Amino acid sequence: MTEDLPPVAEPARLDVLVQSVYESIKNSILSNRLRPGNKLTHQGLAESLGVSRTPVRESLERLYQEGYVTRIANRGYFVAEIDVREVRELYQTREALEIYSLQRVLAKGIDKRAIRLLEEINARYKALCMENLSRERLMVDREFHLALAEQSGNRHLHRTLAAIFDRLILKRRVEGYHDLSGMKPYEDHVRILAAIVQKQNAAAQELLHQHIEGACIRFTQYLEPVREELSPSLKKKQAS
Repeated sequence: MTEDLPPVAEPARLDVLVQSVYESIKNSILSNRLRPGNKLTHQGLAESLGVSRTPVRESLERLYQEGYVTRIANRGYFVAEIDVREVRELYQTREALEIYSLQRVLAKGIDKRAIRLLEEINARYKALCMENLSRERLMVDREFHLALAEQSGNRHLHRTLAAIFDRLILKRRVEGYHDLSGMKPYEDHVRILAAIVQKQNAAAQELLHQHIEGACIRFTQYLEPVREELSPSLKKKQAS
């Protein structure tokens, strides 16, 4: 399951190499080249990336600590499977961070250039909402929300929120999923921006709350059949 990973150029310093291997494996997970339930072997990853097993071992341990992979005694490492409880907790954390960042934005004010940027991102999002759910659409939605949060001026909040989006996108399989929300997420963005521009602070926060809550509900409703589909496959891999 690791033959399609792009090779890693081997830097001289081990710490730089470990970081490069870590990013390569993580990106392969986030881009769905390595899917939930896939077994990750030191040797297979090392051969695929063209490196020794040492940076692979250190990278897998870091990814385990961050929750991107699971580690099962006497079985090894696997790409983290979908977990409804974790997704709900991630959305709860996302909402807390986004509402706080929005409060900061509303208190500071937002300039016309930032509004234009958000409108441009949302225009791209609109076009993608007219098509089937895709990873590109998820990434553009991420871009919109992170661009808004960035206006708070809090770099640590922005980085933490980016990591949460990465984890949520990791959990999302898009193939075979029919998104019934239509244009509503795009329209939510439009209403949120309008409330910000019009300085309707309470309305902006309530709209953002409803937007994130709706996304969480749609996601968790979608997860149960996917989990039923993945679980037999994972059990088979773990037993091998």
